[in-house]
Amino acid sequence: MRKRPDLKVHHHRTLFTKWLTGNRSLSEIADDHGVSRRTLARWFTPLWGRIQQPPVPNHDPCAVYILDGVYLSGRENAALICRTLTAHLSWMFAVRESLASWLAFLRNLPAPDAAVVDGQKGLLAAILCLWPQAKIQRCLVHIERLTRIKLTRQPKTRAGKELLTLARGLFGVRTRRQRRRWLRAYRRWEQRHAAFLKERSYGEPKAGKKRSWWYTHRNIRAARSLLRNALPHLFTFVRYPHVPRTTNHVEGGVNSRLKELVHRHRGLPQDRKQVLVTEHLARKREKKPPRNVT
Repeated sequence: MRKRPDLKVHHHRTLFTKWLTGNRSLSEIADDHGVSRRTLARWFTPLWGRIQQPPVPNHDPCAVYILDGVYLSGRENAALICRTLTAHLSWMFAVRESLASWLAFLRNLPAPDAAVVDGQKGLLAAILCLWPQAKIQRCLVHIERLTRIKLTRQPKTRAGKELLTLARGLFGVRTRRQRRRWLRAYRRWEQRHAAFLKERSYGEPKAGKKRSWWYTHRNIRAARSLLRNALPHLFTFVRYPHVPRTTNHVEGGVNSRLKELVHRHRGLPQDRKQVLVTEHLARKREKKPPRNVT
């Protein structure tokens, strides 16, 4: 009986994808198929050179992009990812998230109606440069998380406690009336604690030099700057209900599992980690989008 090479290659690729994107070790898969680890590794060798390229999405004037990046090694070798609400995925690899890398990625995508982002400066600048008419929504999960990191879970000052309550209250905003109430509460907070946030601390005087100083409540000021800078894009979803208020389509639906796989295969060199990413994203592209993600 003649053997079919195409079936053999297909079998090897199936095992390769199963190992890369699954939870089973190389030894377990080898045992299941009655071969050694070395044989299995030999089957996989020619498959490492195949990096799948994402298809260019069709132009859709109503498209909503959820954009995010994930690092594959420390703060280098980033995967820039774009997902639509219909589960279409695009990606590109870059040394790091920057204005130049995001511009190179987004230039290949049709202009969307809206984009949901985590607030990375290079990404925001690239969107404003390439798609000035696109609506932008900042991810509320990232806003609340970063505010909590700055203030801690149990702030010591009254200003910190009130600001943390405001950040947590973002998730309760659904209507225009609730948005107006939240904005009024935030402005009252800024007015109430304006003098407190301007307090300074001074260092010891040194001969021939000006006395050094710094703002006493730097973490609270940083949290305030985070919310203040996000205000123009904080409640886009209220006016445009079809726009999600978080990046969970990518962060939870794609990136969380991708980070697990990168950690699981952390011994891989960078070029093979990129193959891992493309295998994972190609599989996610074939699946239906998650439900009830806002």
